[in-house]
Amino acid sequence: MKLKLTLAALLMTSLALTACSKQEKAPESEQGTASSATPADSGQVSAEQQAAIDGIDQPVMDEKNTDVAAEKANAPADAATPATEEEKAAH
Repeated sequence: MKLKLTLAALLMTSLALTACSKQEKAPESEQGTASSATPADSGQVSAEQQAAIDGIDQPVMDEKNTDVAAEKANAPADAATPATEEEKAAH
């Protein structure tokens, strides 16, 4: 019982000291440097950069992927199941 009380007291003490400790704040000049460290704004993309982005964004078609035959993949869809009289009345 004493061990549990001791552990609880240690835990509460450490939490209290952590919560009540003096917070050191960095000067505003140091805080501002993190936001100005971005290389470029998203609105300023050169044509060369956009071409590189477009080249990366293109999917690579895999010729070895033959899990679905082309005739099945391009086949027209089956006709929908006709609605029952109750479903027709509800709409």
